[in-house]
Amino acid sequence: MNQPAIPKADGPPEFKGFDHVSMPCRDLDEGIRFYRDVLGGEIVVKQPAFALFNIAGTRIGIGSDGCTFVTESAEYPHIAFHVGAEEQVQMKEWLGRCGVPTTDLWTRQGIESLMFFRDPSGNIIELFCYEGNKDAADFPRGPARGHGSAIDIDALYYTSWSLPGDAS
Repeated sequence: MNQPAIPKADGPPEFKGFDHVSMPCRDLDEGIRFYRDVLGGEIVVKQPAFALFNIAGTRIGIGSDGCTFVTESAEYPHIAFHVGAEEQVQMKEWLGRCGVPTTDLWTRQGIESLMFFRDPSGNIIELFCYEGNKDAADFPRGPARGHGSAIDIDALYYTSWSLPGDAS
């Protein structure tokens, strides 16, 4: 079989765009409920061991076969969404109502605010607000990279959650 000639590469090609990120999932049905009902994602693909969502224009996949998980105390890998200050506070309250622990809001420079939480499988999700939180200067400070001692990332693990008013 003849392969087409590959031109000499002088650098990387320009990518057409970002397609998706996929993360491990301990239970696909639970993951679907979380990403759809808690985070508001729209299901794009649903297969026996994989689901793909559109959240804020980002495609996020969760898979339940052949997965590895984030180790304790690790912040990386994680996914992050840009939010406004009001939306960040609203999401923190909503997650609390769903029984999902979050970090307190924290900052690196005293201008931006960050918050972490985990999905039910332990994957870390960050909500990043560039500016606009009037109390950001008073938030706990983290280093330029990572969270340092500003938060306890291991306190974010949980084993159960539910939608408010959900009897299941």
